[in-house]
Amino acid sequence: MQNKNALIAMANVSQNAGNPFFAFEEYIKYCMFINPKNELTFKEIENSIEQEFGLKLPKNIITRCLNDLVKEKIISIEEHQFKKVGSFDVERFDEIRVKYRETESKLIYSLIEYAKSYNRIWNYDKARELLIKVLDRNGLAFDIFTQKHTVKSNIESLMPFHQTQELLLDDDESLLFDSPDNSSSSTDKIPLFDDVYFVGRFIDKIIEGDSIYKDYLVKICAGLMICVGTYQLPGTNSTNSAAIIKGTSFFFDTRLLLRYLGCAGEAAVESAKELVNLIQSLGGNIYYYPQTLEEMNRSFEKAIKLVQKGYPPTDYEMLLYFQSINKSIAVLTAKKASLEKELASSHIYLRKLNQYNESDHLKFGFDLSSLKKYMYSKLFWDTKAIDNDALSIWETHMRREGNYNEYCGTNNRIPVFVTNNSRLISIALGFRSERCISNISNWNPNRLPVITDVRLTCRLWSPATNCERFSLLYLTANAVAAQKPTQLYYNRIIELADEYEKNVPEYSNICLTEYFDDIVTEEILKETQGNEKNLDAGTFANSIAEIQTLKALEVEREANKKFEKVCLEKNTAISERNKKEQELNNQSQGIIEAAVERNKNKLGWRKIVLAIIKWSPLLFVIILAIISSLISSFCGSWNYMAIAGIGAFLALVEYILVSDSLVKKLLKKIFPKIKNSYIKKIKKNLSNVELPFQEEIINKSIEQTEYIIKVKDKISEQ
Repeated sequence: MQNKNALIAMANVSQNAGNPFFAFEEYIKYCMFINPKNELTFKEIENSIEQEFGLKLPKNIITRCLNDLVKEKIISIEEHQFKKVGSFDVERFDEIRVKYRETESKLIYSLIEYAKSYNRIWNYDKARELLIKVLDRNGLAFDIFTQKHTVKSNIESLMPFHQTQELLLDDDESLLFDSPDNSSSSTDKIPLFDDVYFVGRFIDKIIEGDSIYKDYLVKICAGLMICVGTYQLPGTNSTNSAAIIKGTSFFFDTRLLLRYLGCAGEAAVESAKELVNLIQSLGGNIYYYPQTLEEMNRSFEKAIKLVQKGYPPTDYEMLLYFQSINKSIAVLTAKKASLEKELASSHIYLRKLNQYNESDHLKFGFDLSSLKKYMYSKLFWDTKAIDNDALSIWETHMRREGNYNEYCGTNNRIPVFVTNNSRLISIALGFRSERCISNISNWNPNRLPVITDVRLTCRLWSPATNCERFSLLYLTANAVAAQKPTQLYYNRIIELADEYEKNVPEYSNICLTEYFDDIVTEEILKETQGNEKNLDAGTFANSIAEIQTLKALEVEREANKKFEKVCLEKNTAISERNKKEQELNNQSQGIIEAAVERNKNKLGWRKIVLAIIKWSPLLFVIILAIISSLISSFCGSWNYMAIAGIGAFLALVEYILVSDSLVKKLLKKIFPKIKNSYIKKIKKNLSNVELPFQEEIINKSIEQTEYIIKVKDKISEQ
């Protein structure tokens, strides 16, 4: 990606993630319309894109894009010449590139200033190169950009930045320091913190907020991943962007399975889970070989053995996991015992190696021992690790039966071995180039029995819906991986911890693993400014003293958090209880109100009895008047009205002066009986749900019955 427009080209690709061909078509149009010639050949267009953007576009993609442009009548084709017939806004395209270039320039200079604060003096080109190393630590750009090197240098360029011969490290067997069981190699050329460490920290700082720098970096990563996915599309059907993997077998390598199980940093774990979800959602099956299970067990055994001796795990990702489980050897041991069961619960299963006859070996195979010897000559890994990786590649090759039309999948369900270790890709290509074996002559960077997890993710994902999330995850994972301290750092810390324990007895109870906490690394970086010469006993002591203070504050904060949590839980419980009580109360009130509404004012014949008693004086007057009138009539009196009026007057006087007290006495005597009868009626009408509330229902029904209120008022009158 040395071309000045390379990163910009990647950012442009992400502008229309749902259609990656859109950006490639834009590049073709740009190259054609800035060319003074009106007609160009296919080769001239291909060379122009390479020169302008540094992109090595596959012929099938260029063909697809040219066909689209012909349909859109932007260009025409006559006698293998492509002619400009439409128009293209070159100035607008240049304006966008200028904005991206300005952002990139500011980003690089910001990185230079950040590095300077740690005594790293970088020029623009070096800072840009280091940024690219972190952005593309998985070697995705190798197929995308023009590489004018030899085959050997191509293979070496695929190696991640930590996998150099000087470091003697690799992703699968990464020793961070010399454990008691390993001999030491020279670390004279290894710095305390690698340059990419600071780039990783710089990117972390950018990711934490929202800025044009973050947006630009995410776009670059998105462009890389989209390009890799697009480059893997089959040439015979370039319009089909969906991967067909239903029923396909994917054999995961050790590191990927450990990451999926949580034995790594957060970003790496999430990436592995995303890939598993992608494969399984598309109908693919995930398996692992017996030698992979053996390596997983060996990884745990090694970590447990070291921890038992007082050392932290030497594998960086296992160290991160060990820290995440609060340095518990019991959890580490239990995890090892449940590997197969835990994977099976996620539908990831162990598969035995197949048995092949002599005919299969002749038709599809190659000499496994030859591959092992080649890997021994190129890698500085543990012999057992090389044997296992070689067997996984060979076994997958045999299962494919010579089919390399695709990376994996299709209707033929072509299997593939999935690894995080990009060196296995370069090893496979180097083996093919040096051995010239006919059975593997069709291996190429896009057609191998092995694929990296990132390349597979690029092929399977759905850019239109997941572009930003996937690319941000990819960026974060690379930034975290870049911050892996060097072997010198870990060796030096062990030396100083041993010296500190002897000279400061009160700290002799500090476990060695405590010194590899992120807080310690952060404090030492602050004290040393990244310079190994500054990491001496005094600096280390200052860092530890500061850390002890921080730890004490942390303990206090944790205690306060726990207290606050207990209080919060208590308040929450009280609140929940009150809420439930209120709900029950509301429910009870609803039952009571419904029952009262149904029973109030339903006195029936009881109302008639009370009414007769209440109005008895008036009724008596009326009856007396009627009787007096009838008597007078029988006596032959000539003035019926006079006689009736006299009788009524006398009765009315009696009612006013005497009978009211009599009515009250009658009501007081009859009302309790009427009330008891009414209560019996209410009880009889109550349902089972209402029975627990019968007393309140009865009281409220009586209290809200209007005639009873009137009778009570009458009785209580003075």
